[in-house]
Amino acid sequence: MSIESFRLLQGVEVKARVRIYGPTNSYIPIPSFVRYLGFDDKVQAIVVKGGLTHMYEATFRRLSTSRFGITLPRRVIEALNLANNDEVTVIILRPVTGEYTIRRGAT
Repeated sequence: MSIESFRLLQGVEVKARVRIYGPTNSYIPIPSFVRYLGFDDKVQAIVVKGGLTHMYEATFRRLSTSRFGITLPRRVIEALNLANNDEVTVIILRPVTGEYTIRRGAT
C-alpha cells in the first residue's frame, strides 16, 4: 500500500495468519510498524478470507516487547469459518470520529 493510499484511507492493509488458541486468546498478528503509524488502541478492522468479509472494532494487543496483534472475537471466527493459521487479509482503519466530515465535491 502506498503512502498516498494510506493518507486517503487512513488505514493499512496486511496479510497475516490468524492465531486461535482458545475463546479468549485469539488474535491476528500485525507488523510492529503499523502501531507507530498513529493508530490508537481501538481500530476498525475489515477481515477478508476468500469471498467473505467481516468488519468489527478491534483492540491492539502487545503480544511481546516487539510484537503486536489485534483482537479476534469469536463471532468473527465463526462468521468467516476461521481456523488456526488461516491466511487472511486485514484492512485496519482509524475509527470514524466527529472530526472527519465528507463533503460532496470537496478536494
